[in-house]
Amino acid sequence: MAPFPDPFQLAGLLLAGGVGGFINTVSASGGVVAVPAMIELGLPAELANGTNRLSAAISTVTATVRFHQAGVIPWGTALQLVPAIVIGSLAGALVGSGLEPAGALLAVAASLVIVLVLLLARPQRWLQGAEGLGEELVVTPLLHLVMVAIGFWTGFISLGSGTMTLLALAWFGRQDLARANHVKIVLRAAGCVVALVVFAARLQVAWAWAVPLSLAGMVGALIGSQVALGEQASRWIYGTLITVIGLELLLILTREGGSVAGWAF
Repeated sequence: MAPFPDPFQLAGLLLAGGVGGFINTVSASGGVVAVPAMIELGLPAELANGTNRLSAAISTVTATVRFHQAGVIPWGTALQLVPAIVIGSLAGALVGSGLEPAGALLAVAASLVIVLVLLLARPQRWLQGAEGLGEELVVTPLLHLVMVAIGFWTGFISLGSGTMTLLALAWFGRQDLARANHVKIVLRAAGCVVALVVFAARLQVAWAWAVPLSLAGMVGALIGSQVALGEQASRWIYGTLITVIGLELLLILTREGGSVAGWAF
């Protein structure tokens, strides 16, 4: 069992939770901030992976309620994809909750690399949208299959799943990113709740760390909801994401590079 966080760790958790909840709502996955931050604060990678699930669930549910109140969620189409996310998340969480420490650390590092590649490969999709994307989501069998795969990643490690969901809704569902974000938050909430149940049942949640992280995440989600319902959020959050993810990846690789390399090779 993880010890209670000291004052320095508590301050770090509150900051990471607030920023993570904000990013979760505005653009992508706040786990890219929260999980590496917990590792840097001293929580083992496998516990950080599970502990983040409470914050992710609370912040995405909070954002979902806020978006629903604003009347921007297309529930008819969003609910069609929820079963695919739930099935994938359940399978992914069962696998992810059994990871060895070195494997969990490698998965975190790999997730950060994947997110960076997705963000840098097609920046125009984040900064200004793309031609041919419409207001309505096009739900196809291929999109369902893609959502099962993203659900698996959501349950397995979670980092980057928000980015993947947004891009999938744009690429395969042909929906512009602003409206895709409203669908994304519903799917993320469903997947995060399922994953939380699995990790909690397997005692992979450090509750003394999870509670302050989650409370701060709720505040960040409420603030992020206001920003996400406005305009021009994607432009500056894009640069922030790249900066934060790059720094965290560098910290993990320099601090734990030996164990990550040893596990991979």
